[in-house]
Amino acid sequence: METIRENKPFFIFESILFIIMGIIAIAIPQIFTVGLTLLVGFLFIIGAVIQAARCFQISGAADIGSSAVSAVIYAVIGILILLHPTVGILSLTMLLAIIFFAQGLIQLYWGFTSQRLRRWGWWIFSGLISIALALIIWCEWPYSAAWFIGLLVGVNLIFYGFSLLFITLEAE
Repeated sequence: METIRENKPFFIFESILFIIMGIIAIAIPQIFTVGLTLLVGFLFIIGAVIQAARCFQISGAADIGSSAVSAVIYAVIGILILLHPTVGILSLTMLLAIIFFAQGLIQLYWGFTSQRLRRWGWWIFSGLISIALALIIWCEWPYSAAWFIGLLVGVNLIFYGFSLLFITLEAE
């Protein structure tokens, strides 16, 4: 908390910036979706370069071979995403739908198996929301791919910004 107190104006500025970016992401989610997909493509290529560099640092044919195969896979995925961002967007959106659905089922399980806890209903609520989001993505796919990732990032940025702002304002 000391760091926040000493840099309070900076943290307030940062939190407002996150809130503004979140609002923009929600207002134009398609642009954020494309941007994030391209970022993922670049991250795969960076991962490929790092894994390829590791090939020169390790000894043993099995270790070098597995690192080289991994580097090639990362490079191919990264290049494909960068060359065909629409396919990357569709794939990432469907992956999110699958993750949300699985997460929702797990949270429902946790809720129903922890009814002895006072707030077990929050697991149920969260699980139902996750499953609902997955079904919305699934039912609207491929159309949901254009806006969903950007919308999620926007919501996340807004919540992060407000959390940071409230914590900063609490620091005395």
